Amino acid sequence: MRNGADLYRLIMLHYRLFDGQYSTSSLVCFETFPHGVACALAGAILSAKHKCSDRRRLLREAGLSIDSLTNIDMVDAALCALAAHHLMAGTIKTYGDAEEGLIVVPKL
Repeated sequence: MRNGADLYRLIMLHYRLFDGQYSTSSLVCFETFPHGVACALAGAILSAKHKCSDRRRLLREAGLSIDSLTNIDMVDAALCALAAHHLMAGTIKTYGDAEEGLIVVPKL
């Protein structure tokens, strides 16, 4: 988590913070997290106890190949990339406030 927070701060230096305004013409910095993405895709709060199988299943259900995802970190990265895809498509739900940065998850 510390590395992710450090990376987020560095990215914020170069890209505007996503404030809820959609624009496919400019790159933005946004926050998401694998558990939130998984719960959004499942339409329910998931137990962390089954995160490995649940998250892999959700990626497969989204039409993604998971053969090369050899550990949970890669699975989580794929979930976050899927959130970015939904951001570009405009199919997201946000939490938080625009001033501090919105948390982005896919919208069913």
